Amino acid sequence: MRRSRSLPRDYFEAAIVAVLLSLFVRTFLFEAFKIPTPSMETSLLVGDHIIVDKFGFGPRLPFEGGLVPIREIGRGDIVIFRFEREPEKDYVKRVIGLPGDVVKVEQKRVFVNDQALEESYAQHIDETIIPERDYLPPVKVPPGHYFVMGDNRDNSADSREWGFVPREQIAGRALFVYWSLRQPSEEASATASGLGSIFPATRWDRILRAIR
Repeated sequence: MRRSRSLPRDYFEAAIVAVLLSLFVRTFLFEAFKIPTPSMETSLLVGDHIIVDKFGFGPRLPFEGGLVPIREIGRGDIVIFRFEREPEKDYVKRVIGLPGDVVKVEQKRVFVNDQALEESYAQHIDETIIPERDYLPPVKVPPGHYFVMGDNRDNSADSREWGFVPREQIAGRALFVYWSLRQPSEEASATASGLGSIFPATRWDRILRAIR
């Protein structure tokens, strides 16, 4: 006669399976990120919680370098990546220049291969021309690298400042906003806190919004 398995053991095994499945999904398929800065406004807002597709570009594997991507990184993709200088920090930017492209900026206008980009997503909130930010001499994107910029051009640290992003540091592409939370002012946060403040602070019009 077989001994019946104990209930605690069943729960333990179920928990192990759930953890392994969660790790698999997060490593190879999808991951959630929170937007911490206004550098991508108005495409992405501070407090947006987004889902990132990690499978499409081919997840990075330490033993073989990466899976074959389903699609290549394209100009206009909003990508998530990390730098070696700040490996604990996630960056979210839009791809402007692909490997081999020549990128330049003249009076806030972006040119790729001598063609001005039509950028309906770009935001300029400061009309002042600052040479260090609003001008960039022609630079050629090296193989295996990308030139990225924030949509909020006057409030974004990006490739204009710290150069190109290596392909192996790009984790995935932003897909959609699954939740968005308004950032309360100091005055509001003093009077409202906890779960009771989450419901009215949710930006309901942004829930499940596709990211483009």
